[in-house]
Amino acid sequence: MEATLLRELNVDARLAAVEAKVAAFLADQEAIVASTTLAQRNQMRRALHAESEYIHLDVEEALLHEIETAAADSPTKAMSDDIAQSKDEAMIAVVARFHALRKQLTLEIQPEDKSTFEKVYMGVRLASFAMLFFGGFAIFFFLIPLRWTHITLRKMGVKNNYLPVDFIQWWFGWALCAVGGIHIVTEGTDNVRALNGGSTVMMFSHGSNLDGLMIQGSSPVVLKFIGKKSLFLIPIVGWVFRWGFGNIPIDRSNIERAKTSLKHLARAVVDYGRSVAISPEGTRSKSGLLQDFKKGPFYLQSDAGAPITPAIVIGAYELWPPARIFTLPGKCLVRYLPQYHVDPAKSRNANRLALRRIYLEAGAAPVPNDLSSHSDVPNLLLHLWLVASIWAFIPSTVWSIFTWIAYFNSFFGLSTFGTLKLLTTVIAILEGVMFYSC
Repeated sequence: MEATLLRELNVDARLAAVEAKVAAFLADQEAIVASTTLAQRNQMRRALHAESEYIHLDVEEALLHEIETAAADSPTKAMSDDIAQSKDEAMIAVVARFHALRKQLTLEIQPEDKSTFEKVYMGVRLASFAMLFFGGFAIFFFLIPLRWTHITLRKMGVKNNYLPVDFIQWWFGWALCAVGGIHIVTEGTDNVRALNGGSTVMMFSHGSNLDGLMIQGSSPVVLKFIGKKSLFLIPIVGWVFRWGFGNIPIDRSNIERAKTSLKHLARAVVDYGRSVAISPEGTRSKSGLLQDFKKGPFYLQSDAGAPITPAIVIGAYELWPPARIFTLPGKCLVRYLPQYHVDPAKSRNANRLALRRIYLEAGAAPVPNDLSSHSDVPNLLLHLWLVASIWAFIPSTVWSIFTWIAYFNSFFGLSTFGTLKLLTTVIAILEGVMFYSC
């Protein structure tokens, strides 16, 4: 059946045409590099990848249709709709060709400048990022009770996105990007504002550690994220993620726990009218190209009953790919697309495939030619001012907090060493609570 399906879709000839285009593109790299920017070349790669993936989607959609329309007692009904799981030799060969094209079209990354100045600048940015990440979250840990005021403020008419912790969460997303030297450019924010206070499930492409921060720091609505469990097990940082910002950990190694996490995130929409964010790809792309979409996010959307807002991050992978210790500075784009309203006449899987087609098309659309390059002077000055402000404020504030704690404990006869032991005990208890509740 699968071999027949491939013949009907003319997959062999269509794939051969794309393979020829890719071969010509790769063979002409010297001339292309001489006449284009990194952003332009990577958009060429995305466009070729999209051509290949449209064929991939045609096959998946045709196979899904066969499965969904098959008789209940038909062997077809028990087949997987994931072509990568196929046992058919013809399908296995086609899948291998898709994988080969993805590998060939892996995005270029911005090369690191090995000069002494750039190495020092990288160290300053990394240290500043770490200071804001750990020191800033340590300060906010003592402000977590602000979240308790939200119940009263909501009764007073204060809407989501204007609550105290909402401002802090947005600021952290923006500031962590800015201190790393990232200049966020946005398109389509009106598509998010068009929600008019309504909830959405924002699904963002994921090729870099920057993606979630860029979405949080640029979205007109404040989002609750779902993230891998290991992030929540970082002392203080994980506590703020979960108990301060209200984000949800997910244990990818345990399917049942993962489903429970998705339902908890959906409750944020149903109970509090919140908007939530998740990557439909599940994990970071090693190639920078859009991966297959997982099914979990679409169960989340179904439970939440909110429209999907697609968001595409472009330029971040080039600056901070998975193998790089820290990001290079540069300009990145977040492209917000119009809401995708799930078609009730289609199955969850059919909607998943239809949405991925939209991402591929929008991701290959033209972008600013200077993406992934250094930002302009005003943003560079803002970045430098933020770095200086962080070092002027955060270390002294953290030290003051520790001094106040030690001073308070001295009334109970605790020495500095005793205070350290008490803090260590509290940290161990909170980490235990986090570990067993994730």
